[in-house]
Formats: sequence, C-alpha cells, structure tokens
Amino acid sequence: MGGVCMDSECQKGSGVMTENEEPLISLTTVSTKKIKVFPYYFKHQIPGSINDCFLREGVVSKLLLVADNLPEDHYLVILDGWRSFETQTALYEMIKRQFETQFDNEAEVLQHLSQFVATPSKDPLTPPPHYTGGAVDLTIGTSNGWLNMGTSFDEFTEKAHSLYFEEKEQLTEEELQIRENRRLLRSLMESVGFRSNPEEWWHFDYGNARWAEGTSRTVIYFGIELNFKGEN
Repeated sequence: MGGVCMDSECQKGSGVMTENEEPLISLTTVSTKKIKVFPYYFKHQIPGSINDCFLREGVVSKLLLVADNLPEDHYLVILDGWRSFETQTALYEMIKRQFETQFDNEAEVLQHLSQFVATPSKDPLTPPPHYTGGAVDLTIGTSNGWLNMGTSFDEFTEKAHSLYFEEKEQLTEEELQIRENRRLLRSLMESVGFRSNPEEWWHFDYGNARWAEGTSRTVIYFGIELNFKGEN
C-alpha cells in the first residue's frame, strides 16, 4: 500500500511498554473521489517535504469513515500528514521569523509560536504531533472548490482558532456560512474519534500525545521515520 515504515520504538501507556508496528500509509494509494491529496508544503517547496501525504494505517481507516459520511458532492482535501524533522524545522524557523516581525519581546514570540507550531524533535517519545503520523491537516472541497473556512491553511491568527466564529458576535451571512463549514468538518472528524486543535481549524489528532491528553486515553503513536522518501 505505498511507502511503508515501522515504528522502531515502543509504546508507553499505563506503565507498560508494548511494541507498536502500525505502518505509515501513502494517501495517494487510497485516494478516491471522496479523498484527494494536496501536499501543501511540497507544492510550496518547503525543505524536506515530499509529493505525497502519509498517515498511520489506523488514521487512514478513520479518514475513510469520514469520507463515507460526507454530504453528496463533497470530498476531503488532505493537506499534510506525517512531517519530517527537516520540514518541521523549516516551518518552525519560518514562522518564528514571521512572529519576530510582529512582536519585539522574545517571550511574546515564543508564546505565539507555541500555539501554532511544535518544537522540532527527533526523540520518538517526545515528538511533534505530525512526526507521529497521527496528525492530519485537511479541509473539505466540492465541485465549486474548497469550502470557505474563514482563513487560508496555516494562517496564524486568531481567526484560525477552531471556535473563532462560534464565539464572535453579530456574524455576517458569509461568516455564518464559514461557521457551518467549520462545524461540518469538526463534527465529521470528531464523530470517528479525532480531536480538533483549538488553535487551528484544519488540524486534527488521533493516537498521539495531544490526542491522549485531550481525551484521557493512552498514547498509541510515537515518533516514526519514513524509509521511503517519495518522488520529488
């Protein structure tokens, strides 16, 4: 089923270490009319990115369930999944520079940075969410294009917060539609077990530490490396 790699580390939960060998699966090998792959960072030439999106096998299975529950003429657009250390580092530095132009205080820079991008790490037991293969960035499309979600993907502002349009008062007609579009994505993903990221409407977790913390469950996925780089 496309490029595969295995977790060389152990799963930690409830004081017991168990081997986790669930592979990463190429989304291009399971793409249907209900799931389309748009490797955003590859298309924007971010270092270390590849022309594909990979996720853990169990996460892919859940996305297929979401796709089955989509309204007619709707499909999922997968923007990012597993992320290499090189790509995570490039994004971290790029976004840090962006915030440094907005804030003079280093503490403010780091505070905002921590909301939107994880610190790069190669430690399989303390990985960034995307390095586990258990984090996915996505949106919904139709024959008329991608649904209006109020911001572009990876726009690091308050408007990108998942519940921004739930909490804002006196919404315009366009904003009411944005709220409904976000509700649709969030409800579909949460219905099969994903956890939404409060800071990013497009980001959902399953099986990683962020998901475990938010759901009081045991971590399933730790850091994992690809043994297949994909074609550039």
